This record gives sequence, C-alpha cells and structure tokens, in this order.
Amino acid sequence: MAVGENESPKFVHIALVLPTEFAYARGVLRGIIAATRERNLFTAGMPQRKVSDAPWLFRVYRGIYGHSSKYLARWFKDWNPDGIICQIYDDRLAKVYRETGKPVVELFESRSKSEFPRILPDDVATGELAARHFVERGFRHFAYFGAPWMLWSREREAGFHGEIEKAFLNRAESAHPGDSRPFTFTSYGSVASSVPAAFDGPNERRSAAMSDWLRSLPRPVALFAANDSWGFELLQAAREVGLHVPEDIAILGVDDEALLCEIAHPPLSSIRIGGEQIGRVAVALLDQLLHRKRAPVNIPRVAPIEVVTRQSTDVLAVDDPEVAAALRHIRQHAVKGLSVKQLLEEVPVNRRTLERRFISVLGHTPLEEIRRIRMERAKVLLQTDLPIYEVANQCGFATPEYMATSFLQAMQMTPTAYRRQFTPRPRWQQLPPS
Repeated sequence: MAVGENESPKFVHIALVLPTEFAYARGVLRGIIAATRERNLFTAGMPQRKVSDAPWLFRVYRGIYGHSSKYLARWFKDWNPDGIICQIYDDRLAKVYRETGKPVVELFESRSKSEFPRILPDDVATGELAARHFVERGFRHFAYFGAPWMLWSREREAGFHGEIEKAFLNRAESAHPGDSRPFTFTSYGSVASSVPAAFDGPNERRSAAMSDWLRSLPRPVALFAANDSWGFELLQAAREVGLHVPEDIAILGVDDEALLCEIAHPPLSSIRIGGEQIGRVAVALLDQLLHRKRAPVNIPRVAPIEVVTRQSTDVLAVDDPEVAAALRHIRQHAVKGLSVKQLLEEVPVNRRTLERRFISVLGHTPLEEIRRIRMERAKVLLQTDLPIYEVANQCGFATPEYMATSFLQAMQMTPTAYRRQFTPRPRWQQLPPS
C-alpha cells in the first residue's frame, strides 16, 4: 500500500533492486539492514506517528542485468512500493523508475547524469588509494585495466594515474640531481583495437587478448584492475603465459569479493569500498524523500575503506638491496616502536645515505615510512572496537596522546572522528543539510 497521510500506519514498502551476487551490493544491503533497524527503534515510541514513520518492509529484486525492464515494470506495478533503492545501468531502466512516480535513490554511476538522488563511492579516491598501495612498494611501471565506456571505471583510472604523477613529481623535487627516475603508465582501455577482444566474446578470446597485453608490459609492473572479476581473469591469464604474480606483475582489484579473491592463485589483493556506509546514507536519504523533504543538493561521495592485501601485491619492487632490507625490517617492526637508530643497527648504511636512497626510491625518508606504517595500522584498528589506548599500544605509539597528535597531522582529523566516519554508529538520519 502506498504511503498516504490519512491512512493508519502499518508498513512502508521499500523495493531494493540490487545485484546481490556482488560484494558491493551485499555491503550496501548490510548497511540498509543496520540503518533500518536503528530507524525502526528510533520511531517505535513516537506518539501519533505518520504513515511515513511506520516500519519498513522490504522486497528484493535481483535481476537488474540483461533484458529485465519489462519484468521490473510489472513487479513495480504488482507490488506498488512506496520508495525504491536501486542501481540503474541504462536509460531504458531509468524510464521504468521514472514511470513509478515514487521516490528513488540510485547507487550506481554508469550514466554521467541522473534525475534521481545518488549516493556513490568515491571512485577517484579508490584509484588514488590503489596508486599509493603500489608506489609505497617501490614500483615504477604501472598499468590499468578497465572499461573506458563506464564512467566509474574512467574515474578510477583518473585517480590512479593522477596520484602516480603527483607522487613522482614530489619525488623528483625531493631527490638529489640524477637520483630521480621516471615512471611508465599503460592503460588497456586506451588501446582501441584490443578493447573488444578483452571484454566480449568467448573465454578463450578474452584470455588470449589479456595475455597478449600482459606480455607487452614492462616488468615488474603494478596492475590495477577496475574490479575483482577482471583482476581474477588477469591473474589467470598471467599465470597461463608463465608470468609470475606478484614478482613480474602485481595485481590489485576492487570490491573485495572475498571468495573470488581467495580462490585465485595466488590470492588477489583488493580495495574494500564503503558499501555499508552507502547503504546507511541511502536509508537516511530515502526517509527524507518519503517525508516530502528535498534531497541535499550535494551528497558527499563515500571514500574507500582500505586495501585488503593478499599475496598478489605482497612484494617490494625495489632494486636497491639496502633500501629493500630496510623496508622489510620496517614492515616487521614499525608497530613495535622501531626507531631510525634501531633500524640503522640492522642495515649497514649511514643515516644520510639511507635517507637519500629512500627519497630516490620512495620519495620519503625511513622515519616517514615508519610513521606511515604505524598510521596505516592505526586506521585498520580504529575500525574495530579496540579502545584508543590499545590501538596506540598495538601501533607502536608511546602514548594515546602522541597517536592523536600524529593522526591529526596526517589525516586532518582525530582518531575518534576517523572511527566515527568509518564505523557509523546510530543517528541513521545524519545527512548533509538540505
């Protein structure tokens, strides 16, 4: 039954049109579930509540791909939902949603513009995170595999390429004359003649096209795939032509499809994007629309959470033996309170020389690398329920206060604010102002 202000409150019927076979959509669904429970508890004791404050009742429609528009239109007509949370991948489906006349919240960006309010991942930031993951490992050769006709894929490539350019520019400015080295960047999507072979046709043709492209890349190369499905296929193609992962080609995907990543050989590293956060904001936004409120003009994009590092990128592409040895020691001991003095006891190089070599290879000093490792570990632990003092202890900070100061300098926010941003608590209705 559609929402009407003169009817007795029973349920608000919400249609979810999501491809739940994908990790991103399942994460969104978990966020929707959590936020809806909080919403229902929040409104349960309100006196004389409106119908739009009634508990939400869901139905899920999974078949959004292929020729499903007529079946989706029939489903909407039969069930008559009050509001819809969905992914829309073409204008034909957009017409179906428009004809329902119901509030719609969209969670996908295949089209450049939409008439519906959107809550989207920050795809540029996702590409930037991938670049930092590889640059920190000492790579100089980079490649991107994505679909150039998909806006989200182009944005991930733009973030990836832009962050690499920025890192190497900063490195060149910091290095001694003659120490800086250039980088290379290759995009599969820019090779127009190869695009159809890798995205269409039988598996044998796809695999052959991927293999030919992989063989053409310089080595060792850091390869960022726009999603885990392509990352998995690329990893298989690399192994079939005798390329070693991660020694010859390190491969990183997106979405953290855990089963797909783990079944890969070697297991595939992947970026976990903020699906649950998107689901929570979707509930808040749809609730505003159901209350006849305007959607905010600008809804911030949701930043990626982290890189889930598995074997496919667990490598150092550093040809300086002393720098490589120092990096390995830092990664093992930084969170145990390692100092630069202790590091120099393990690496037989004087401090000034090691710093110069670090800047040449990584663009920063050993001390900055120690701090970076601690900060990355703190960001992961702050997404758990560990007390702040225990997070500081497990990351090698002398005191919680020192961690807070370091965190504020590095992240422009306190550890508590970071925890609140990436592990949302109740107040499901928080949104940017209308």
